[in-house]
Amino acid sequence: MKRERRALTHVGGPSTREGAAEESLALAHALDVPRSTGEDDDPSRAHVHGFHAYPARMHPTTATRLVELTSVAGTKVLDPFCGSGTVLVSAMLVRRDAIGVDLNPLAVLLASRKVARRDEAQYERLLASAARAREHADARRAKKAGALRRYGPEDVAAFDPHVLLELDGLRDAIEREPDGIVRDDLRVVLAAILVKVSRRPADTSTTRHRRDDEAPKRIAAGYPAKLFQKKTEELVRRLRELDALMPTPRPRALVFAGDARTLAKVRDGEAAAVVTSPPYAGTYDYFAHHALRLRWLGLPAHELEHAEIGSRRELGRGGPGAADAWRKQVEDVLVSLHRVLAPRARAAFVVADSELGGRAVRADETFAAVVPRAGFRLIARASQARPHFHDARAFAKVPRYEHVLLVEKDRGP
Repeated sequence: MKRERRALTHVGGPSTREGAAEESLALAHALDVPRSTGEDDDPSRAHVHGFHAYPARMHPTTATRLVELTSVAGTKVLDPFCGSGTVLVSAMLVRRDAIGVDLNPLAVLLASRKVARRDEAQYERLLASAARAREHADARRAKKAGALRRYGPEDVAAFDPHVLLELDGLRDAIEREPDGIVRDDLRVVLAAILVKVSRRPADTSTTRHRRDDEAPKRIAAGYPAKLFQKKTEELVRRLRELDALMPTPRPRALVFAGDARTLAKVRDGEAAAVVTSPPYAGTYDYFAHHALRLRWLGLPAHELEHAEIGSRRELGRGGPGAADAWRKQVEDVLVSLHRVLAPRARAAFVVADSELGGRAVRADETFAAVVPRAGFRLIARASQARPHFHDARAFAKVPRYEHVLLVEKDRGP
């Protein structure tokens, strides 16, 4: 028998609701993700959703239901924290155009490659280029060629020596690729295998360091290059699966780097709706989590390092003012969204309770406090209990919840 799986952090259970009856019921339905028994029937692993790990991804079923709740076909949906592009893909599949913004340059790369349109000739060029990259890395390994650049202590610690040399050969081949579209696709593939061939635990592990009782990874010579080609073939297969699902004419999607507190590249009133999941306060550290990939892909990380919203390194200690700082970040985002949303447009936020310095921070209360100040009115809320991954003492008496909040643009902030 297949083991029952619950995708992402969804564990089921009853939902609590408040606000407008019809909308709160729709929000609860968006949170009520069906169970799956394996990848074949798991929406969170379908087509491009399952290609690259990314922490705290919104479930595609939730994303689709919220897109349909807040917008109509032919309009434009904005996700100002687009991550790896779940909301963008979901919006396109139900005939909406999409705009994705993220401060993390890796997220921008991942999301943009998922939503990009390609033809069969481009797929064939990508497969051929991956095969050449593997041959290049294998040839350098056979000749026992040294590294093409000097690697710092972080990379020396992250990889076995033979793995580091193979990755060096693969990166060299990618940088030689003359086709910019193919080159970016290959960079996504390289990002997808880096942790798998490193000494680090998998992205889904609860710790980023190997336990003393955990056997080290054993990576055979030639495996990184072989995996690189195999993952490229997987990417093409998944992209073709997505192509087959896309409506005609194919909706458009734009993805670019930016801060959700300014949204400098989004025009006033451009978005008909917002569906997004802002970072949970003090829960994740996207800069630290993706530092290895950012370094290997040569992506600029300064803004992410110094301006990341809700980061654990900034708020996790829960010092004086941490909750106030988080509330101010949320308000700044909402004020920015008020500018780019059309009149009476709606926005759906998937947020979760957090722990700051041993104290529970209720996300629904934080948003409810700043929504009217930013020029919105709260329409409805639905909440479902979720597990917690840090200091569970904060939720000893009242469970941690994930919430979906629906708001409407009301007036000037």
